[in-house]
Amino acid sequence: MKAADAEKRRTRILEGFRTEGTIRGAARKLHVGVNTVRKVLRGQPLGRDAPGQVGPARASKLDPYRQIIQRLVLEDKLTAVLVHGEIAALGYTGGYTILKQYVRQIRPRSMPKPTTVIDHVPGEEGQADWSPYTVELGGEQRVVHGFSLVLPWSRYMVVRFALDEQLETLVQLHEEAFLDMGGIPRLMTYDNMTTVGRHVGPGQVWLNPRFEAYAKERGFEIKLIDPGNPNQHASVERPFGYVEGNCLLRRRSRFASLEDLQAHARWWCAQVANVRDHGTTRERPLDRLAREKPLMLPLASAHVEIFRTLARLVGRDFCVAVDTSRYSVPPRFVGQPCTVRLHDTKLEILIGGEIVAVHERQHEPRARHVLPEHEQQFKHCTPSRRLLEQAFLRLGNAARDYHQGLVAERGRGAGYHIQRILKLADRHGSSVVIGAMAQAARYGNYSAEAVARVIAGRAVKARNAAGRQDVAVPPEAVRRWLEGIDVEQRDLEDYDRMLDDEGDDTDGEE
Repeated sequence: MKAADAEKRRTRILEGFRTEGTIRGAARKLHVGVNTVRKVLRGQPLGRDAPGQVGPARASKLDPYRQIIQRLVLEDKLTAVLVHGEIAALGYTGGYTILKQYVRQIRPRSMPKPTTVIDHVPGEEGQADWSPYTVELGGEQRVVHGFSLVLPWSRYMVVRFALDEQLETLVQLHEEAFLDMGGIPRLMTYDNMTTVGRHVGPGQVWLNPRFEAYAKERGFEIKLIDPGNPNQHASVERPFGYVEGNCLLRRRSRFASLEDLQAHARWWCAQVANVRDHGTTRERPLDRLAREKPLMLPLASAHVEIFRTLARLVGRDFCVAVDTSRYSVPPRFVGQPCTVRLHDTKLEILIGGEIVAVHERQHEPRARHVLPEHEQQFKHCTPSRRLLEQAFLRLGNAARDYHQGLVAERGRGAGYHIQRILKLADRHGSSVVIGAMAQAARYGNYSAEAVARVIAGRAVKARNAAGRQDVAVPPEAVRRWLEGIDVEQRDLEDYDRMLDDEGDDTDGEE
């Protein structure tokens, strides 16, 4: 080997070692033997035993995918595991190790912090905590609360998501986690979580009485970790990054609904998180759980019912306001105080200590939920349907057309919508309501809610074909008709005659 060639070769090997930082890394990059790199570093001559000339680097299977990998790592923030799955679907046939090394090169590095190792006893402890995540639910950006319960010894984890962190939600998720694990840890540790407790002074801890009662019923003890010692809770807090970077990013944090997100979380725990070889234990969490489960407390046979109690007043629309929704009760309870028991999936409305209505919890904002039996009762306790229809038709020609649509669309339930529209006329004026009915009819929407939405959106001035405002009855008369009804003491024919007389007067004024 010529001296000039040998010197160039030494220079390239030294440069490769400085770049890679290890002998094996330099040898792999330059495609030379590790002994050759060692000889150069020791200053030994390169003789006949040295490998051949250092040629140009061979093409790597990663080369066609480098731009895609950079986008997935730097923009989408995917881990090497997820990147491997993405590019494998595109035709990548290379190994995972070389991909992982490349991802480490292009990803910004964070400096590690010193920590201590805490030994855990199997079956003794469970750690639970919340973490917020921003995801897309049904096309809308929402903040969801991720709940995680981890067994530190086996590293088995249960992950669920909720729209709040209230006590009832917390208890329900504990129940799901214990059922999934097949047992209950003897000790549960928490950060300062108000629904569980908080530190109120040096060595002083306040526990939420309701959660403390739940813990006693289930048989586990409660411990709040010491302030400033997050390593005591590392088993549950550290995987939150794993949840975001692996669980959520598998779907790019986009889900059709909360139920879709929950189903994905259950699948991910069962098929990914708990069946992988854990980096610390070098075992599958599912396998370690099988050895830990016999040492845990047994599951209780009875399910604990935890609910939140609210004091409410039944509104004039025979509904009770809960959060941003309204739920119906029998119309006879209008104006009475009531108690709402708010469970995880349902709510119960009590009046006088008795349950008068049970609804499934709804998460649609500003919605009104009326049970069919309550609407039917409302129809029977309202004034004469015939009288309401006549008052409605006297609003004008537009009301006649809309009335036909209501009857065709709503059938026997049309009277309920007629009365609500008359009240809207009393409140906003007949011209506004007529214009709103015309606008709603254009889109085939025949209901009191449709008319109310049009009125709330913008003021509508309705004109008939001749350009004259089509208003036959002022709102004061509508109010008199509604407030002066006493169907139990007068015959309905009296009202018919009264309306006929008023109609004659109106015609005479015109």
